[in-house]
Amino acid sequence: MSPARLLCVVLAAAAAWVVAPDVASAAQFPTPSCNGGGCSDGWYRSNVTVSWSFDPGYTGVNGCDATTITEDTGGATLTCTVTYGTGGTFNSVTVRKDSSPPSVNASFARDPDSNGWYTSPVGVSFTGDGGPSGISSCTSGTYGGPDGGDVAVTGSCTDGAGNTGSTTERIKYDASAPTVTPAPERAPDTDGWYNHPVKVAFSGQDGGSGVAECTAPVTYAGPDGNPAKIVGQCRDAVGHLSAPVAFELRYDHTKPTRPVVKARRTSGGIAVSWKAPTDAVRAEVRRAPGGKGKQPAVVFAGKGVRVVDHKARAPSRYWYEVRVYDQAGNAASRTLAVQPSTGILLPVGGAVVKKAPLVRWVPVAKARFYNVQLWRGREKLLTTWPSETQFRLGETWKFGGRTQRLGNGKYQVYVWPAFGTLAKPQYGKLVGRADFVVKRR
Repeated sequence: MSPARLLCVVLAAAAAWVVAPDVASAAQFPTPSCNGGGCSDGWYRSNVTVSWSFDPGYTGVNGCDATTITEDTGGATLTCTVTYGTGGTFNSVTVRKDSSPPSVNASFARDPDSNGWYTSPVGVSFTGDGGPSGISSCTSGTYGGPDGGDVAVTGSCTDGAGNTGSTTERIKYDASAPTVTPAPERAPDTDGWYNHPVKVAFSGQDGGSGVAECTAPVTYAGPDGNPAKIVGQCRDAVGHLSAPVAFELRYDHTKPTRPVVKARRTSGGIAVSWKAPTDAVRAEVRRAPGGKGKQPAVVFAGKGVRVVDHKARAPSRYWYEVRVYDQAGNAASRTLAVQPSTGILLPVGGAVVKKAPLVRWVPVAKARFYNVQLWRGREKLLTTWPSETQFRLGETWKFGGRTQRLGNGKYQVYVWPAFGTLAKPQYGKLVGRADFVVKRR
C-alpha cells in the first residue's frame, strides 16, 4: 500500500473514533409520553398508553415501543434504551394506576335496641378496601331519623386515586312515640254540649314500628264540666309511650230547677207566666188539648217568661206545661191546670178605663138572655137584657126617665142569666160582678 493510501486509512479511522463519541454525547435521554401528554408520578384512574420520543441517528432501541397499562398497579416501571453508535442512553418512567372504586363496609356503634329496631340516634362509620392506592378518607355520622321500617343509611370511601365507592345499609328506626287521636262515638247532643254518657275511643298512628296498644274506650258519665276531660295514650311496638292526650268536652247531665208557673184568664186569652232558673236559656209552653185533635199545641218557644194564649176558649179547661231548657238541652217542666172560666171576663176587675168599656161574660148553659146592671155606689144607672154574652156600655143613655152619663168615678157591673121570656123572666145565680174606674184625665 502506498504511503498516501495508508495515510488516508489512518485518518479515516481516526475520524470514526472521534465522531462516535460526539454523537452519543449529543443525544438526549428518551422522553416518555403518557396518553399523549406528560407523565405524572400520581395515580391514573384509566388505561395509560406510554410512548417514547428520542433523537434520530440511533443505531438501536430497546423497550421503546408504545405500551398500554390496563391492570391496576401500585407502580409499573417502563425503561426505554436508545443506542447511538457504540454508546447509548436510556430513561425510565413509573406509572401507577387504580381505576377500581373501593369496596365499603358499614359499622354501627351498637346493635338494635328493641326487637330489631333502633329507638334512638345511632352512630355509623364506614371503612373501605382501597386497592393499590389505599384509602384516603371515609364518611361517618349519626342516623337520627326519619322513622321507618326500611330506611337507607349510605356512606362512602375515597381511595388515593380519587375513586369513590359507597354502600347502603337498611335498618329499622323508630325514635318517636305514636300520635294519638281521640274519637267520641257521637257528636254533641245540643249546642256543643253532651247531656248524657258518651264513649270516647283512642287510636294511634306511628310511622315506625306501628301501634301496639292504646287506652281502652272510656265512657264519660260525669261529673258535669266545661270542659270535662278524658285522657288516653298509645304505645308502639318498640315501647314508646305517647304523651297523654286529653279529649275535652262540655258535659252537663243535670236538669235545671223546675220553673214556678202561674196562669190566669185575661180578656185576650190565658196568660201564662213562669219564673225560670238561672241556667235556663229557653222555654217551651204546650197547651192540652191542642187546637185540632188530642195532641198538645206549642203556644210558645224561645226566650222569655210570659205568653198569652189567644186561642184558648174561655169556658174550657186547659193544662199548660212549661218546659225550660239549659244550654246543654236538659229540661225540667211543670204543668198547671187552668179551670173553666166563670164570671165576667171584661172589664177586668179593678180596671181603669178612659172610655165606655165592653162588658163580656162567660156563657151560662140554656140561658136565653141576660140581665146586665150598672151601679155607682148605691145608685142603679142601667139595666138591660142582651141576648148575647157581651154588651158595650155607652157614653150616655136613658134610664129612670133621665139621661145618664158615664163620668169619672167608680162603677160596678152585674150580670145574671135569664131563662123563660122577657115577659116572664126567671133569673139564675149571679154570673159575676166587675168593678172598674173611669178616669178620663
